[in-house]
Amino acid sequence: MRLWLAGAFAAVSLITAFSVYLFGDNQRALVVAVLIGVLAGFLIAVAISHRVSRLAQAAAEMASGSFDAPLSVSGPDEIGDLARALESMRASLKESFGVLTADRNKLEAIFDGLTDAVMVVDDEGPVRFSNSVAMELLDGGRPPEAMLPQLARAAEVGFAAHPALRIGDRAYAMQARALPGERAVLAVVRDRTEEMRREFAEADFVSNAAHELRNPLAGISGAIEVLQSGAKDDPKARDHFLSRLAEDAERMSRLTQALLTLARVESLGAGETEVVDVPIAIRDVVAAVEPPKHVELVVESEADLTAKGDPVLLRQVMIGLLTNAFKNTPPPGAVTVRGRRDGETDVILEVIDTGTGIPTAEIERVFERFYRRSESRKQEGFGLGLAIARRMVDVMGGEIGATSVQGQGSTFWVRLPVAQPSPTPVA
Repeated sequence: MRLWLAGAFAAVSLITAFSVYLFGDNQRALVVAVLIGVLAGFLIAVAISHRVSRLAQAAAEMASGSFDAPLSVSGPDEIGDLARALESMRASLKESFGVLTADRNKLEAIFDGLTDAVMVVDDEGPVRFSNSVAMELLDGGRPPEAMLPQLARAAEVGFAAHPALRIGDRAYAMQARALPGERAVLAVVRDRTEEMRREFAEADFVSNAAHELRNPLAGISGAIEVLQSGAKDDPKARDHFLSRLAEDAERMSRLTQALLTLARVESLGAGETEVVDVPIAIRDVVAAVEPPKHVELVVESEADLTAKGDPVLLRQVMIGLLTNAFKNTPPPGAVTVRGRRDGETDVILEVIDTGTGIPTAEIERVFERFYRRSESRKQEGFGLGLAIARRMVDVMGGEIGATSVQGQGSTFWVRLPVAQPSPTPVA
């Protein structure tokens, strides 16, 4: 305050001298000088207070996190020095907080882009941080109850993990690590539901494939053993067992072919679609499958009906559905192949039979690999046809399904996107 004090003393001295000069060396001059000095001191104090208040306000804004407004720096005195120091600090803090904000935004973008749920859980329970995936798991700002034992263990021993933690109807793999300095636990949770379903499905597939191969292999081994034991010298027994060998070999060949077909279709991604002329495609399918005796085949198709799909895959799907319909329709009966438009966007191809129908409990499983419904288990087949058909329809970007009334018949349908007719449609 050296300049302000010097100025104040100088002003008071001048005022006092001037008052004495005007009023003389008496009490009246003294009173006037004092009043004028007090007024001058008050004005100087107000000016100083105003400058200090502006600095205090600027400091408060910086304390609240606002660093945008620059400080007004003026004066060669101590207040000016303080203002320049605060302005320098403001500029440095603004730059530092800008870098921190950019880094924070990058981290938030990275965490929100993860498919895993990431959360930091306070030792007392509340969640301090969570990405967008984790928000779906939180219950009122707290982790799910199923996670609490793993979080407690991680806080106690430093680390905890669970390969398949059940939360609702989903399964999650969880890893939790203690953050001692933060008095919190970092948890990373990954949804494994679909992965585990695929694992179980693959295990079932391998088991079912092995089971289907075991029966013909056992028949072949048994026939060979009987022939080697002397049956080969008996023409009648030899012919019988050779016939059995041929049947089992044919069954293994068909199963192997079906497995290879399924593997090839499973490896396909969404392919290029073509414009398929549905009436032509239906006529081609009907010509390829001969109906049994006393089973009527009815064909219904709207004219100028086209769909987006793969003509080769669609033909295989429809032939499989029509063949199944004939197998499950005892005479006298009827099977209808129908093509129709469903609204403005879809085309539906249906195979409708008057056969035995499918129980309600089994209708959702008929498209599973190796699944054979109860009425068809005595028939030839491996339960792969509809699984292959479903994958083929998936490749074409369509849907396949079935409805049935037991004892009255079934309807299997394929839904494909509608297409505008082209000059040379593919059948």
